[in-house]
Amino acid sequence: MRLFRRVRWVVVLGLASALVGVVPDGVSAVAARSRCRATAFVANQVSGTVSTIDVQSRTKNPTDIPVGTGPFGVAVTPDGKTAFVANYGSGTVSTIDVQTRAKDPTDIPVGPQPIGVAVTPDGKTAFVPNFGSDTVSTIDVKTRKKRPTDIPVGTTPIVPAVTPDGKTVFVTQVFSGTVSTIDVQTKTKNPTDIPVGPLPAGVAVTPDGKTAFVANSGSGTVSTIDVQTRTTDPTDIPVSTGRFGGVAVTPDGKTAFVANDGSGTVSTIDVQTRTKNPTDIPVSTGPFGGVKIAPDGKTAFVADLGSGTVSTIDVQSRTKNPTDIPVGSGPVGVAFTPCRR
Repeated sequence: MRLFRRVRWVVVLGLASALVGVVPDGVSAVAARSRCRATAFVANQVSGTVSTIDVQSRTKNPTDIPVGTGPFGVAVTPDGKTAFVANYGSGTVSTIDVQTRAKDPTDIPVGPQPIGVAVTPDGKTAFVPNFGSDTVSTIDVKTRKKRPTDIPVGTTPIVPAVTPDGKTVFVTQVFSGTVSTIDVQTKTKNPTDIPVGPLPAGVAVTPDGKTAFVANSGSGTVSTIDVQTRTTDPTDIPVSTGRFGGVAVTPDGKTAFVANDGSGTVSTIDVQTRTKNPTDIPVSTGPFGGVKIAPDGKTAFVADLGSGTVSTIDVQSRTKNPTDIPVGSGPVGVAFTPCRR
């Protein structure tokens, strides 16, 4: 595939996902503790499809959904009705009806090389970083129309995360080693970016909205940012020597999961103490950043780009299910529908 012949593309491939898709914020503590059904949407970059998996039974729907070229990021609206998919290779965003699993025939043009997508907790706006233009596009979820003016951010934006209060979007800039923040209401970027570690890839905000965790693929560390003050803790958390990393926080706010592509593992961090568990969890080949926690808080889903599978980890015991779930070719992004009874 020609895209893989470009060095820049290979770097992006490893950094995207946290791309990646963002699980809707505001999952209630009751939902996190109780049994619920949900569906995982997995963006398959190489095959240009989206796979869907029943979270409870861990079974994949046999028919994948064709989208645009090179899909990376995926996000589901808080009402669970629509999935948004950022198509890196075609400069568009596809939308999928969750209930019927049908793609809208008309994709939404955004900026060049869109690589991630996040939807605000009120379900009104989707934010899409455009790797190729150093901008973020915004889409009205109801009308499926893009705002005419994109938001300039830092160099090579890849991963967005929205704070649980819906006020701020954090966007990692992989080649500038910074994180930009955008005011959701005004659609304006804070003029001062936040320095983190080298090659920041994934970003996730804790459910209490106090801390952003940023996976730095260039140093095998995680930076933490105080959301209110926009300051980075001076001491990063060492995780793995892996090349790339996505990060996700459990709904109870206790643990951060970090995907380490180079070592084929997932690290876990105690959110309160900011310490890493000394034992990493082996997964399958190439967990390039697509790690997300199911809305009931029980299972972590890890997109294994190198093996075309999704690994699942029991959050409480930190053990991987021995049987991976086959999906499409080159899975990178993961998102979930909300719990349904």
